[in-house]
Amino acid sequence: MLRAKQGDHEAFRVLVEMFSDRVMRVMVSVLHCDRAMAEDLCQEVFLRVFKGLPEFDGEGRFVAWLHTIAMNVAISEYRRRRTMKRDRRTVSIDAPIAGTDDLYLTPSGREVDPGERAHQQEFLARVRECVRQLPDEFRAAVVLRDMESLSYEEIAAALQLPPGTVRSRIHRGRLLLQEMLRGFDR
Repeated sequence: MLRAKQGDHEAFRVLVEMFSDRVMRVMVSVLHCDRAMAEDLCQEVFLRVFKGLPEFDGEGRFVAWLHTIAMNVAISEYRRRRTMKRDRRTVSIDAPIAGTDDLYLTPSGREVDPGERAHQQEFLARVRECVRQLPDEFRAAVVLRDMESLSYEEIAAALQLPPGTVRSRIHRGRLLLQEMLRGFDR
């Protein structure tokens, strides 16, 4: 790793050979993707490692740093996929529905009472504040599950924890949030 940091391309090639299987396993286990996609993402991870080597302090553990980069790439890919899946089907409200000449969609009103909207915004601000106050170990698990919609297995891989510990932290974090929000009328 030190030789690669100093610009030795052969040493970096050896690092890639040593750790590519590990990065591939992370991609496949987190994203449940095929081998070709995992290889592309693995290449992206090592590109980021190569670019970041000059700033790597060398005192930290290389494997942990590599795993963090791999998880960041995996989470970015997961979010990209989720966005694509959400945006897959679109319907125009101005054009007639296919197969008909005169059938148009009439969107339902989404107006919310201004008082209710203010109350919702106040509640949302309170929830965000309570989440910020959670201890780090619970906050990370709750945010990844409830705000990022990651599965328990994906969270376990991202946080490098057993799935049972992840479930426990999410449960305990939610209980703490309930307690903090108890006095707030919804």
